[in-house]
Amino acid sequence: MRKFFYFKLALSNVRHNKLTYLPYLIATAVMSGVFLLISGLLFSKGLTNTPSGDTARMLFAFGLVVYALFTFFFMLYINNFLIKRRKKEFGLYGILGLDKRHVGRVLVWENTFVIGGGLVLGTAIALVFGRLLFLLLMKLIHAIPGSAFSIPLIAYGLMAALFFLVFLVTSIANVIRVHTASPIALLSSDKSGEKDKKGLLPLAVLGLIMLVGAYYFAWTTEVPGIALGIFFPLAIAVICATYLLFLCGSIVVLRLLRMKKSLYYQADHFVTISGMFHRMRQNARGLATICILSTMLVVTISGTLSLYLGREQMTRGMYPFDAQVYVPETATSEQIVSYDATLNKIAAEHNVTLLANKNKLIRELPAEEEFRRNNFVWEKSEFVEVPTLIFYDESFRFDMKGTTEDCLAFVQAVRDQYSQSFLDTPGLMVSDFYTAMEDGYGFYGGLLFLGAFFAVLFLAVAVLILYFKQVTEGFEDKERFAILQKVGMDDQQVKKTINSQVLWVFFLPLAATTLHMLFASKIMAQMLKTFMLYDWDLVLTCIAGWLVAFTLLYFVIYRVTARTYYRIVRR
Repeated sequence: MRKFFYFKLALSNVRHNKLTYLPYLIATAVMSGVFLLISGLLFSKGLTNTPSGDTARMLFAFGLVVYALFTFFFMLYINNFLIKRRKKEFGLYGILGLDKRHVGRVLVWENTFVIGGGLVLGTAIALVFGRLLFLLLMKLIHAIPGSAFSIPLIAYGLMAALFFLVFLVTSIANVIRVHTASPIALLSSDKSGEKDKKGLLPLAVLGLIMLVGAYYFAWTTEVPGIALGIFFPLAIAVICATYLLFLCGSIVVLRLLRMKKSLYYQADHFVTISGMFHRMRQNARGLATICILSTMLVVTISGTLSLYLGREQMTRGMYPFDAQVYVPETATSEQIVSYDATLNKIAAEHNVTLLANKNKLIRELPAEEEFRRNNFVWEKSEFVEVPTLIFYDESFRFDMKGTTEDCLAFVQAVRDQYSQSFLDTPGLMVSDFYTAMEDGYGFYGGLLFLGAFFAVLFLAVAVLILYFKQVTEGFEDKERFAILQKVGMDDQQVKKTINSQVLWVFFLPLAATTLHMLFASKIMAQMLKTFMLYDWDLVLTCIAGWLVAFTLLYFVIYRVTARTYYRIVRR
């Protein structure tokens, strides 16, 4: 009978707290659905027989591990955010006589309903949109039409294992939190952020120094290899600086404003600045997290899109000559000359014409380039005169004139017939532009697909934090502004005060994200040069385009969540 009591109480709590639990359930559904899609694509037989499928599968295997880690820790963060909102309710249970052990059981049941419901909804999302996304992936990687998509059982098992772990850890954490706190502490937990902390100025200065230093190195680094090496340390520095500035710097700025008496004691500014103190103490960590997630979203999607759109330019940069055919070290000059004719014969059989332009050879690389192209000639390079092609450093260089299909068929024929000309077989027989392009479709297409999946993850968590923040502040501000109305403020003044505070708090992460991306654009462009992408305009266009798109989306999210906030405040 007791089990049914806890079950019914938990179900009732979920229904009555739908303002917080419904978005949590939807976020769980999105994360689990995307995880199931990545797992399904990784183990799908539809990718097995595609030319670039192995490359895409390798990317999905790596992405699945990273996505699982992000999902796990984001779910813990969201659970902590949610449970903090309900501490007062749990304290009330204790005051009314419900044992902590019983409260723990109710929490476990609630967790079961929300995560279980999210998994069911996420599975439905994956099944409904899975085939459509699979067809889109096939188009991005130029796969063979007709490949079928189905989600294998192992994908369902991985999803169930990950979210069972999430359920286990969050349930244990919630029970421990209730057991280690007294009912009085839980009832007063919503006021825990009200104390004015000391020693914030040194931390704010430290955050500012870290941020300026990271910006400086991001903007002034000109060597692509160094840019790639320092990007992640700089990213960590920016993350730490962002948290320090939101947590400490915001309070320091508000204190400076409060010290300016002529500004602070104006009617509008007094209420606004006082309210901002409370909001930043309560929400600074969440706002910093939103800023970091937003920056990660724009960096991820703009970076992967730049690589996908610039794939041909990058591949051509590595292959000024269409093909490079290697010969064994033991090959004699006679064999090399003879193989020149063999290559032309194979090409003719596949409707391909071989061309060799010695004007393409270079002996000096551009100042900003760190990688050797297949037309680079070393000082000690040894040439062998052959009738029609170019040969040096144990390999032929030449261009191919023909359709893409014929050129690929020619390259495969060279590999198949290689043993007829040489007894020894080098590890790499042929390196060519067309095969690299086929592999590039799988790599960069898969990378763009993963980037989109991670963008969905970052967006889902950011939106959920924003929503919870609005709901939490709505309930807090309802009492606060009721007091303001009692002391003489009319509805218009209250609304004006609400708008100014909400706008500042809501758009502060967006402003910080824009600033981060402004300085990140330079180091991102340098990093992408390591992939032979030298098109600064393309990179900047992708970053600016996605930043504008995200800003518009952010504004829509603000409008939607603000309605919930105002609805709560006006009750």
